[in-house]
Amino acid sequence: MLRSTSTLTLTAADCIANASIAAVVTLKKPAPVAITVLDNAGNIIVQKRMDGCPAGAYLKFSYAKARTCIHLNVPSRKFREKYTGSGEAPGFTQAASMVSVMEGELIPVAGGVAIKSASDGAIVGAVGVSGAAADEDEYLAIQGVVNSECNNTESGLLLTTDPPEHRCSTLK
Repeated sequence: MLRSTSTLTLTAADCIANASIAAVVTLKKPAPVAITVLDNAGNIIVQKRMDGCPAGAYLKFSYAKARTCIHLNVPSRKFREKYTGSGEAPGFTQAASMVSVMEGELIPVAGGVAIKSASDGAIVGAVGVSGAAADEDEYLAIQGVVNSECNNTESGLLLTTDPPEHRCSTLK
């Protein structure tokens, strides 16, 4: 048997990154961010850094947030909540061990969002955002998918996100 999978195109990934950047102005305190969009295998399709966003860590953080979604099939927020939500040392130890074993390709911080096909729920990619507060990063990632000019019936591309809703409370 063969398994058939779908993934994002360069055009779709670029639309998502651009829509994430466009949503920055909706934050109370807009901050320049870095965005990474991955395919369903975790490969970088598009990576962008806004003017004024530091060149070093934020691209790596956005990549790790998106990669967490691909590796674990959950948003990076859920990874954080699962292992650090109780505040107990064993959970922190397990999360730190997982990050170490995966050589930094996991990060227990909100801002990584799984991108799913609306037709079958399959993960077709992920987007990670870094540079604002973690809740804002997650909001921007979701907005990138939801408001992408490529996400419509005319393009034949209908996408959803996991999580479907943001928790950001610092919007204009």
